[in-house]
This record gives sequence, structure tokens and C-alpha cells, in this order.
Amino acid sequence: MYRFGIAGIPLGSKGRTVKEAVENTFQLGLNHIEIQLFRISVQEREMRDFAGQTPKDLDEILLVDLLRGNEEGVFESVGVNSKIEEDDIGIELFWSMARDYKELSLARDVAKELDVKITLHTPYYVDFANDQKLIADSVQHTLWGGVIADALDSEFVITHLGLVEGDRKKGIKKTANTLKEIVSKYNSLGIKSKLCIENSGKDEVYGSDEEIEYLEKSVKGIKSITNISHIYSLRRDFPQDMDDFSSIIENTKKKDRPLYFEFSGVEFQDNNEYRITPIKRGNLKFEPLADSMASFDDELTVISFSPLLEHDALYMKVIFERSILKKIGKVVKPLPQ
Repeated sequence: MYRFGIAGIPLGSKGRTVKEAVENTFQLGLNHIEIQLFRISVQEREMRDFAGQTPKDLDEILLVDLLRGNEEGVFESVGVNSKIEEDDIGIELFWSMARDYKELSLARDVAKELDVKITLHTPYYVDFANDQKLIADSVQHTLWGGVIADALDSEFVITHLGLVEGDRKKGIKKTANTLKEIVSKYNSLGIKSKLCIENSGKDEVYGSDEEIEYLEKSVKGIKSITNISHIYSLRRDFPQDMDDFSSIIENTKKKDRPLYFEFSGVEFQDNNEYRITPIKRGNLKFEPLADSMASFDDELTVISFSPLLEHDALYMKVIFERSILKKIGKVVKPLPQ
């Protein structure tokens, strides 16, 4: 099984909800969508009027946490699976793609019916190692992403790791401690979606090969997904041919990482990554990756994060199907006359 999808809502989509994005993805002939958790805001609200209900029962209210006072009067998280008590404080999230859990449940059910898988990506700018206020905000956004992903039955919550400031080794150790905190809260809240870190495409952002391996070993319960364009951005001349891409897939399998790959074109200027670009305009070519994928029997997922989201996802799917036909042509022998 091979899956092709997009990072975001289809550019041609008229609808803006998760359900409509899933339907549009299916109509395009794609079967994976990476929902982006952007342009959100939250507020605290008293929950007295909703006592006895659960957050998931409420209409047009999307609660991502309940806070409840303990014996010392300190409010602590009890999650969205608890029944609401009169003195609870709710953390209400405002998001254009869903108003409440009923919309999320409908999107989840439609995705299952259409066999469209969903993953969720947290906001791109996070800081897990430097400014304490930004760390706290990043932790909260990642937790809220987990709550929403869990409601959508998303297998993965994907996050970047943040900018490098100061001592890199100290920063990655602090990043590990922050991720441990997030995983611990995922577990305590019963969030089944797996937290996945994404490799970096720039030296000034955490997520080199060594740092990803360090975090995987240091933080129990996380996984990592592979952004091939970021690999190319850091190494400049790798991968290029079929064997290069095969080595990436084999390495991913060897390290028991999800076979989940992000791909786009990359343009360079003065030997540095200039921008992510449509595949046909970039230096990184998809054809050798398609030939490599055709030689594997595993379920692979390729996500387009190109500026031409669905256009390039469909382009990759067509190229891959050609690679499959070439493989079949080599394997099938003509019948004897």
C-alpha cells in the first residue's frame, strides 16, 4: 500500500473544515492529509453551566483541557475525558477547521469510510529549549494538537524542534527534557496519537541526524518522520540516485521509524537553501525516489509540502505509478509461443 497526500488543505478546496478537506483530498485521488494546527487562539471560561457533561458532548465549544482546583487551590489539568464539575475552568480553542468534537468525530468517520489517513502538524514555530515563555507556549500547542489528533484518530502528531540559540548540546538536552514532559502529559491524558519529531533542513534549527537519534534514544515514546527535502538541504548533494533513496528507506526501516516521508522541491542560492519550491523547479528530483519505492513492499506514505500542494502530490503519484509499471514490465516474462 502506498499513500500520497498533502501537508495542508487542498489549494482548490472551497471548504475549510477538516471534514471538507478530507473529502476534497479523496476526490483528488489522494489518501492522506496532514492537518496544520495554525491560526488558533484560546481562552479560559467558567464551566458552571455545563456541569455533569463531558467536553465532547458540548455543541459549538471545542475544549482542549479542563482545569480543576486541588486541595491547595491550585488548578491542574484533568483532560477532556472527565465529567465537568461546577468550579472547573475550561480551555476553549477557537479553530476555523472545527467548532466542536462532533465535527471532529464526523471528519474522523468520513476519513475512515474513504480510507483517507489523517496526521496533525503543530505550529511550525516552536521553542523547546530557549525562552521559557515560548517553551511553555510550545508545550501547550503540542498538547492541544495531541487532543485534537486523538479525536481524529490520527496516528501521529508531528512537530519541529525549534531554533538553536547558544550552546547546541545543552539546547538539545533541554529539548529532550521538554519532550519527556509532553509525552508524560500525553500518557496521563490518555492521548493515543504518537508524538513525532521532524528532521531539520537548516543548520540553525535543531533536528540533524545525530540530534534526532539522540532524542529517539533519550525520550521514550516518541518517533521521527523523515523529510527528504530537509536531508537534501543539509547535505547539498544527497540523495540523488535510486540507491541513495533506497538507503534512506532502508535506514528508516532499520531504526523502526514510520515510513512517512515529506517531499518537495528545493532551490539553492550561494550553496544555501533558498526556498522550498515546486518539484519540477527544484534541484531535488522525485523520479529516483519513485523507482526506489517501487522496489519495497512496505506501506509507504509520501506527503507533498510543495507550494503546489495537491498538484505535486498527484505528480508524484503519476511518476510512482510509472515506476511500478516499469518494475512489472521487468518481472513479467512473455508467454511462450
